[in-house]
Amino acid sequence: MGVIVRVRRQKAFLRDGQWRSADRDLENELNRATTEWILATGGPPLHASDPEIAVARHIARLAGGRVLFHSPCPPRDGSRTYFALRQMPLPF
Repeated sequence: MGVIVRVRRQKAFLRDGQWRSADRDLENELNRATTEWILATGGPPLHASDPEIAVARHIARLAGGRVLFHSPCPPRDGSRTYFALRQMPLPF
């Protein structure tokens, strides 16, 4: 149901495609990096059994952090969340 990572002595929590952290700058950085990664690459593989851990590992590596804890989410919930984030916004 979520992933906890440590980046520069701060912790952040990923759940339902959104990062949360007591450090607002870190939270914004991780959310921005996740959005950019999903828009550029499509994000975690469509066949991933738990897309949140794939996102957390990739973003933690980009930010110089590491995964501390992972609680798997139900496959259908994770796929639904990241499918919605993959949708391209249209300007009309």
